Amino acid sequence: MRPLAVSLLVVATVVSGCGARTALRVRDASADHDVAPVPDVPAVMDVADVMDVADVMDVPDVQDVVDVADVRDVSDVTDACVPVEDRCGPVEICGNGLDDNCNSAADEGCPCDPGMVQSCFGGPPGRRNIGACSDGTQTCLGTRQWGPCLGGINPRPDECNGADNLCTGCSQRTSCPILCPTGEDDPRVPTGAPFREYPLRGTDFYRGSALSWRWSVQGGPCDRIPTMSPSFELRSAASANALFIPKLSGDYTVSLTVTTLEGRTFSCSWVVHVEGPGMRIEMCYPESSVSDLDLFIHSPRNRSPWYATIGPDAFVPTNDCCGWHNCEAAIRGMGLGGPIPRANWGYMQSPLAECVNGPQGTQWQTLGFCANPRLDIDNNLSEGTGLPENINVDQPGNNETFRVMVHNFTGTVARPLVNVYCSGRRVATFGAAPDEVPRFEGARPGRTIGAMWRVADVTTRVDAMGRTTCTVAPLHPPGSTSGYWVTFADPQY
Repeated sequence: MRPLAVSLLVVATVVSGCGARTALRVRDASADHDVAPVPDVPAVMDVADVMDVADVMDVPDVQDVVDVADVRDVSDVTDACVPVEDRCGPVEICGNGLDDNCNSAADEGCPCDPGMVQSCFGGPPGRRNIGACSDGTQTCLGTRQWGPCLGGINPRPDECNGADNLCTGCSQRTSCPILCPTGEDDPRVPTGAPFREYPLRGTDFYRGSALSWRWSVQGGPCDRIPTMSPSFELRSAASANALFIPKLSGDYTVSLTVTTLEGRTFSCSWVVHVEGPGMRIEMCYPESSVSDLDLFIHSPRNRSPWYATIGPDAFVPTNDCCGWHNCEAAIRGMGLGGPIPRANWGYMQSPLAECVNGPQGTQWQTLGFCANPRLDIDNNLSEGTGLPENINVDQPGNNETFRVMVHNFTGTVARPLVNVYCSGRRVATFGAAPDEVPRFEGARPGRTIGAMWRVADVTTRVDAMGRTTCTVAPLHPPGSTSGYWVTFADPQY
């Protein structure tokens, strides 16, 4: 039998987040396949079991033998995954929504326009949108400083849930019984739409046997008002598969907790983006059970008064503004000349899918389309009590400016909050604590029109794909650069 030429190949396998194991395999130098093991020498040998090649067998003139002494110990093998850099710096950089100096505050000390909203991230800058981390939002306060970064997912202690909770790019564990969403592009977490059912399938994340399931949802600014009804429905929250029905645009944080038959608990949290088309204006307020406030937007075609007169027709708005009187599924507005026609500003009507699942879905289905503009919810209706009012322009024109107004139709002092969304992204919030609208009350003695708050002018930009972005200009009292523009018995634009 001819002499056997043997080489020893060191095989080191490094798995991200795991230690490496080093081994030797005896191979035929002249062939590309394993040979039979040499007597008394296992085909695969752990490094710790190998003393020196010379002790194994006498193989003269073989130059490709690697001495085991040259192989580093397993503990010395560098992990192949290099974590992202935190990129913490000495100063805050304004305008990027990041905590550049890593003091747990994004864009602190940076100037801003009250009411404006921007995306923000509360963790180290280098971990933004890495792993499970996702942005929240922050609103500019009346002090012209950015408020706290709310919502979103920040880095948190790592746990066995299949997600990169530390958001370093290296802490993902793939052998866990539960596999949480891995980021915005996870196909298990699609974008939702207002009033449409959004299935939450626990078996998409955990496929073992469970003792219990628990789902929870957190919404945006209107859901932070204790007296408001939730802006969503959550059905079968204690089942493996739940049903989430959002009623507003924006971001909702969804959480799932699973308890196994062995009593172990696993959990996930992620953000579901809910996107209504075009421009959407929402209004909510804590006094919804005792005050009747009405939300309006004005046609971009002119600057006519909100109300034509302060006389007997004072409580009927004109057809140049969209509100309860001319933008619902069933028209209720009646003027001195008879019924007020539906608001028609020259836009194409929207498909039924945009409104048929809303509180007036049956009426819209009878009508055969979703109006554009459209009021989905009037707080004064039984199905809308305690819920935010909203007005939608699903297909606005390019470079059009809409004025937003809230009217205290009748009732006690109220604290309205208004959100502005464009293509599902919240771009402005006005009236949120601690910057409530002052002295916003109903009609005073001798006056037939109560308080009217001219909130902001919203200019839409529509790109070639039909996607809408907005520029929002807060409105202040004439001659002032701050404060809310509130009038009494003044129907002018």
